[in-house]
Amino acid sequence: MTELIDAAKAGDVSQVETLLNGGAEVNEKDSDGSTALITAVEAGNTEIVKKLLAAGADVNSKDNDDWVALMGAAGSGNQEILQLLLDAGANVNAVTNFGLTALMTAAGSGHITAVQTLLDWGAELRAKDHNKWTALIWAGSEGHKEVVELLKQARNRK
Repeated sequence: MTELIDAAKAGDVSQVETLLNGGAEVNEKDSDGSTALITAVEAGNTEIVKKLLAAGADVNSKDNDDWVALMGAAGSGNQEILQLLLDAGANVNAVTNFGLTALMTAAGSGHITAVQTLLDWGAELRAKDHNKWTALIWAGSEGHKEVVELLKQARNRK
């Protein structure tokens, strides 16, 4: 890992500031291809996410599996971070090597507000992963009945 990624993972806001002010490469990747932004999103640290975005972090940077920060926010249901990433230009339909999307991640995790937000931003409802699973199937397989109903309503409107 890099110092910036370590600081983001630890939630050390002042260290992140110090490193960014000292010229740390905001988009530097570790051996897994992860960035400080992906790490901060997955740690749920809104303050660090804001600082990294302000410093020019690539909101669509992918790790070695093509995972992007938006997928982490969708999977955790962190609405504030999800909105920050979308406002910063995150690709709502980014896809991992496995075909997973942020909508599938939110649906499979049962985060109904995140699912609605992603749909509002144009998430592809009918996208399929490599197992041919859609967000609807992900939600159903995990027993998230409210999300299933929301996705069915969205599907019927299209």
